[in-house]
Amino acid sequence: MNSSFAVGWRQVAICFMLLAAAGMIASTYSIVAVPLAQEFGPSRMVLMLSMTVYAAMSAVLMPLLGNLMDRFSVRFLMVAGGMLLAAGYAAISFAVTFNHVLVIFAVLIAPANVLLGPLAATVLLSRWFDKRRGRAIGFAIAGVAAGGFFFPMIIQGLLNTHEWRQAMQLLGLALVVWTVPAALLVVNRPSDRGLHPDGVAEPSEESRNEAAKPAISARAILTDPAFWLIALTVAIVTSGMKGMVTNLAPLAIDNGVDATNAAMLVSIYAGCGFIAKMGFAALSDRLGPRILMFVALGGFAAGMACLTQAHLGFGMIALGVSIIGLFGGFMVPTEAYLAPLVFGQRAVGRAMGLLSGVILIALLSTPPLFGLIFDLTGSYMGIFWTFAGLALVALLWLPAIRLKPRELPTPQVVPAE
Repeated sequence: MNSSFAVGWRQVAICFMLLAAAGMIASTYSIVAVPLAQEFGPSRMVLMLSMTVYAAMSAVLMPLLGNLMDRFSVRFLMVAGGMLLAAGYAAISFAVTFNHVLVIFAVLIAPANVLLGPLAATVLLSRWFDKRRGRAIGFAIAGVAAGGFFFPMIIQGLLNTHEWRQAMQLLGLALVVWTVPAALLVVNRPSDRGLHPDGVAEPSEESRNEAAKPAISARAILTDPAFWLIALTVAIVTSGMKGMVTNLAPLAIDNGVDATNAAMLVSIYAGCGFIAKMGFAALSDRLGPRILMFVALGGFAAGMACLTQAHLGFGMIALGVSIIGLFGGFMVPTEAYLAPLVFGQRAVGRAMGLLSGVILIALLSTPPLFGLIFDLTGSYMGIFWTFAGLALVALLWLPAIRLKPRELPTPQVVPAE
């Protein structure tokens, strides 16, 4: 029992580190975007297309790689993800046009995000944890916020002391050292070590029954109303957060904040998100996901409302991103927590891949949409009010979300005559 418990929580620590690397991609883009804008001169909307391309390719890859994670070595896939991520940032340093940057985000950084991100962590940790699954996933996904807290300072420090192309090369080196050794320590399943989930001596009858069930098909997942309600609820918050954070540094600079303090805002947002994910880890198995989703939607709406007053300066922007990070941050682990709960552990890779792919389709539009609204109106106020309103509307359908596997009809066997 002690051995399984220790090895299981070691997988949580590994996922924390890898998710920190994956989580920094979107949260630090507004910092990387500043030298890219100076070098290549794209419009604000075109500048944000990197995030759209990145999200689009991730959406395409998630169902495919989710199926692979159910069947093949998660460790091997995570190692590949670390190498792709490092190669991607190093490759940016050789870009000659902004189109090259878009290709790099599609071909190298997007696959790395899938292989190192919440999808892979959920598949791995759902094998190692049952009763403590919410706690384990919450602690692991706190790595997203940790990466968003530390990497902005690291990247801005590199940009302050090196020419931007050299800074990207050094970032790539740091990422390969950060990710690959950790991924090599992954243990794919408890059974590989003769162990059981949660550190128990023997699996529970419920776990054995779940393991004996056939994995549900992609069609069954996609025709489940709970799938679409979960996807829509999570998408409202996470796509709004992504659109906000990818435009945060330009937003702050437009309102009189210097580049160093703009980077600090990204770290404040990520730090509050870290607190939220640790709170999710502590509360999810006690309160359940429905209450946490209610809190996430309400807090996210309040934070977006604060950002409509960004013209008041650093203090108001910091308040808005803090509230969004603290309350909206509860929604980030929710998707990973609900996938095995609603669709079963044996199909968690397939379900999580489809769910993440659908949610990422929503994320495709928000970074350039925020930029487009700014280009058209000279302000982000309208888009902030829109997402605040959508979050309040989502509160109405929360009670309808099913939080257990759907009972599918048993195939009828016709006796031979």
